Amino acid sequence: MNKEIFMNLMNNRMLRDNDEIEGYERNLETLAGSFSEEDIIELCLTFDDKTQSAEIMYSAIHLLETLSSKLAFEKTIIGVVRMFETSPDWASIITYRCLNDEFSVQMIKDVCRDLDEKTCLEYKRILQKIKNEDPEKFGIVIDDIVGSI
Repeated sequence: MNKEIFMNLMNNRMLRDNDEIEGYERNLETLAGSFSEEDIIELCLTFDDKTQSAEIMYSAIHLLETLSSKLAFEKTIIGVVRMFETSPDWASIITYRCLNDEFSVQMIKDVCRDLDEKTCLEYKRILQKIKNEDPEKFGIVIDDIVGSI
């Protein structure tokens, strides 16, 4: 069932009209009823920087934030790395939200230590990009994360 839900989310993610918005919201609500860590990467891949209704996409971010286990953070980091090439703005937004929370920062440190080297390097690249864009707000916390892994 979730495969069909993700296909529908992908098909409606541009949110260009009421039909796409309603389809996206309906499928996201259905997913929320059984959302698990195993769904995180697929959900990340449904984000698109060219969406016409960004505020609707925040519902998907809020769904991501309902899970706070170590596995959830691992899957989120993997999802962010995978989506970064096609949706860098949303990948950054998801990461920003994690950087603003002390618990999330600690989870990122713990997870990054156990990630495969390629994923860890890609995530560090994303963190560095965020630090370069806003060093005053994120520089210290990103240096702390990168220094611990």
